[in-house]
Amino acid sequence: MAWKLVLVALMGLAIGALLGMLILRASRKREERRRQAARHLDVLENLSILCRALLQEQVDSAEASIRISVLLDCLPQGIEPKVDLAAIHRLAEDCGHFTRGEQRRELAPAERNRQDVARLRLEEEQGAAVRAAAERLAGVLDAWRARVAV
Repeated sequence: MAWKLVLVALMGLAIGALLGMLILRASRKREERRRQAARHLDVLENLSILCRALLQEQVDSAEASIRISVLLDCLPQGIEPKVDLAAIHRLAEDCGHFTRGEQRRELAPAERNRQDVARLRLEEEQGAAVRAAAERLAGVLDAWRARVAV
């Protein structure tokens, strides 16, 4: 008879431990979703700032395209509504081979000038399409915020 009580007690402890682990796992998943939503909201805020800066011509279209393209890659693939941002990605890709940062400072002036001329040509050719894409992006950011915050 005593072994039945021990068995029941052990089963109770096992069930309690299992329930505790399930509750802890659910709590951790909920917290991770909350952190991820906060990260996505930060990305959306940065996208909003970049779109405004681009549309107000406070930043050149090549720089904005590169930054926007990277930020867009941080968002979930299935975010809705979909919007055509191909022009942004295209200019970012076309400018991807230009030297940036510390390496750019180390370039010879003639090479730096050659890259600047090429970048300016790309901006002139693609700038209008990039600005139109930035306007479309700015138009869906509020809807994206609502979906991400859920």
